[in-house]
Amino acid sequence: MTSAPAQWSEPDINAVRRLKALGRSVEQHFVGRRPALDLLEVAVLAHEHVLLLGPPGTGKTDLVTRFAAGLGSRPFVRLLTRFTEPAELFGPVDVPAFQSEGVYRVRTEGMLPAAHVAFLDEVFQSGSPILNTLLTVMNERVFHNGREAAPVPLITLVGAANDLPQDPSLLAFADRFLLRLAVPPVAEGRLEELLAKGTALARGAGGDQHEWIGPVELDRLGRQLAHADLGAVTPEYTELVRELLGQGVTLSDRRIIRGLRLVAAAALRAERVRAEPGDLWPLAHFWSDPAHAPVVREAVRRRAGTTGEGPEEPARPVHRLLVEARLLGRQVTAGSPPAAVDRVLRQLNSLRRELRTSASGERAAEQEVASIIDSTLALLERA
Repeated sequence: MTSAPAQWSEPDINAVRRLKALGRSVEQHFVGRRPALDLLEVAVLAHEHVLLLGPPGTGKTDLVTRFAAGLGSRPFVRLLTRFTEPAELFGPVDVPAFQSEGVYRVRTEGMLPAAHVAFLDEVFQSGSPILNTLLTVMNERVFHNGREAAPVPLITLVGAANDLPQDPSLLAFADRFLLRLAVPPVAEGRLEELLAKGTALARGAGGDQHEWIGPVELDRLGRQLAHADLGAVTPEYTELVRELLGQGVTLSDRRIIRGLRLVAAAALRAERVRAEPGDLWPLAHFWSDPAHAPVVREAVRRRAGTTGEGPEEPARPVHRLLVEARLLGRQVTAGSPPAAVDRVLRQLNSLRRELRTSASGERAAEQEVASIIDSTLALLERA
């Protein structure tokens, strides 16, 4: 990657900050899902795909749906089975075109080829016609619609499954998911917190409808990754890959090449042009075989100094907390439903706690946030 600027532009930094604000907003609705949101943020910056592994009932669909809503689009969501037909994903046949013009094509409006974010549950359960088409859509961002090869706007495809497939015929498809994360149940260790979140949802707290960052900005940020300065981490990355291969870890050439893009995305997410060893953290999730996951995590930890989750961010400056508070305050008006107002209030109170912890003594800032909370609370009382 070449032509590294001295720093990212102000619009790029603002877009990255809004993406992270989206992650914090979605996190309010879940327990123990910060690692998944860290990976989703990196994935949309790198335009890569994520595989979530775990049993049903762990909130994977809701997590992706809420996150995608903040990207300004409805995600394309489907549960796949061995009986799923291609038309259920890619669209029905355009019968009028076939009858009048003799042209075979499908209508893709509202289907996966028109989606910016897609979530496919039980992603390995479908048949070869679907998997073969998905390979092209995911890797080349192209959908072959009859005689035409149409570009698709897909930013990321998130797949979910209980486990990785053992069928060798599915390995090429599974390899398209560069990032993998186990999503276990959390009730055993955090039951009270889980019940509290469930109570809030039962009161009608809906998904985030505010667009924090749009597909056009994500497309621009994805192109900016080519300008990240990876010079300081490329030797570390090379040694990491060499060590893993030497320990028998399976890494395809595709994964090795695209791994550097994950490092660039982590640096951009940290608002840095020049990547540092800590930006290797997403690589803890680019293993192919689950049996190799502990080996990969440990090797990344030694070099990045992290556990494979997103690194702890430094305390945010006061002006950034105020900008986010003002943005939250503008999300609701007199006509907003109570559930939306309640959601914004929770996020504003979280910001106020962060402000008191990281910037105690900033009386003017605390008063402004308190004023925004009071105005939002008044909306709830009038609803």
